[in-house]
Amino acid sequence: MSDKRRIVVVGGVAGGATAASKARRCCPDAEIEIYDQDEFISYAGCGLPYFIGGHSPNWRRLLARTPDQFLEKQGIRVFLRHRVSSIDTTNKTLRVVDLEGVSELSIDYDVLILATGAAPVVPPLPGRDLEGVFVLRTLTQALEMKSFIDLQAPHRAVIVGGGAVGLEMCEALRRLGVEVHLVELLDHVLPPLDADLASMLGDHLEKNGVQLHLGEKVEGLEGDGNGRVRRVVTSGGVLEAELVLLSIGIRPVSDLAGQAGIELGVRGAVRVDAGMRTSAPDVLACGDCATTLHRVTGKESWIPLGSTARKQGRVAGETAAGNEASFPGVLGTFILKAFDMAAGKTGLGVSEAVEAGFQADAVTVEDSVLPGYYTRDLPRLTVRVTVEKNTGRVLGAQVVGDYAAQADKRLDVFSLCLAAGLTASDLSSLDLAYAPPFSRPVDLPIVAGNLAEARVLGRECTCDAEGLE
Repeated sequence: MSDKRRIVVVGGVAGGATAASKARRCCPDAEIEIYDQDEFISYAGCGLPYFIGGHSPNWRRLLARTPDQFLEKQGIRVFLRHRVSSIDTTNKTLRVVDLEGVSELSIDYDVLILATGAAPVVPPLPGRDLEGVFVLRTLTQALEMKSFIDLQAPHRAVIVGGGAVGLEMCEALRRLGVEVHLVELLDHVLPPLDADLASMLGDHLEKNGVQLHLGEKVEGLEGDGNGRVRRVVTSGGVLEAELVLLSIGIRPVSDLAGQAGIELGVRGAVRVDAGMRTSAPDVLACGDCATTLHRVTGKESWIPLGSTARKQGRVAGETAAGNEASFPGVLGTFILKAFDMAAGKTGLGVSEAVEAGFQADAVTVEDSVLPGYYTRDLPRLTVRVTVEKNTGRVLGAQVVGDYAAQADKRLDVFSLCLAAGLTASDLSSLDLAYAPPFSRPVDLPIVAGNLAEARVLGRECTCDAEGLE
């Protein structure tokens, strides 16, 4: 291994910045450069709704590292506002456009890491270019939206899309006193959840002033004659709005790789192996532009999450430095907060499990998470666990309930069960921490394990949170 290898990273934020940093730790004398077309290189992308909502009004607190810090602390050179326009994998060169100087450069590499991320899906809606219409994926976009809100003080907003970012932005805008309408094509918010569980979240949104328009399709946007958005036309009617957020979904930014002849996989993401290697020699990919393995189904998947991007970035950095590293895949674990409720999921729901070829069933537990004598204000949580019939293997879990119910703690228990391949019987006998301020003597994951174990064994069983059948 040459200590003078030249490692070039295309893209920053979670995947690219982590990959470059890990490569530096593993290969102290390498030349490492990052090229990114944006204005910022390393920041907390998941914190953008909370910045807009005023939880962290100083946007600089979202910055993890600046280009100067990369250079001073790690000797990594960062080139912002530089777009890589093409890759020559045969000659191992890049064409780079300096967006400020409008010039082109030719860059050589020994190892290339693609961390081009994902981009918002923006359908060809009439009026999508009107002032006041936003997407939210980058810090630059968040700053533009925040500036618009501060200057224009919009009274009414329409959010298109009921996924995680859309729900977080409902809370952010309501916190600012804005009237919020949420338009979702499906009949429930947060599509990854089962509909009945998601409806609990939908009811909570409405109690907090969010007006839901479910099962409606956005057909276009209309302006006021001065280029500013004023109305959203849906299949169900017309909604007045001075601000519109298109939060329909994201897609992997893989055009650069595809044009270079690099193999693409599911959903058009760059196909990688466990070491983050692509089909091209000495070209790696990580983060939201890359595929991953789903650890329950064993199938190639595309599940873009910031936590996954960082873990993939670490592996890509090690591989780029010449070390052996492997990323085992993901379970698709996520959680979000919407006002005073939390909702999350890991692994598969029943319909997804059946579609993946499993014989599956589910059990649902809804109860308080603390003993009744401890407090009058008992936070409640609904837990649904998917298990494989015959074997009892835990395939997934969903949680919805009060924010104070520590849904993340329970969800993490299920995530570890999935990673370890545990069964319902294993779940029912877990030795979890207990004291009255934290949980009941038999916590909800264990209760769910008891019920799931009985379901697998084919006998009827009811079990309360005290473990009494």
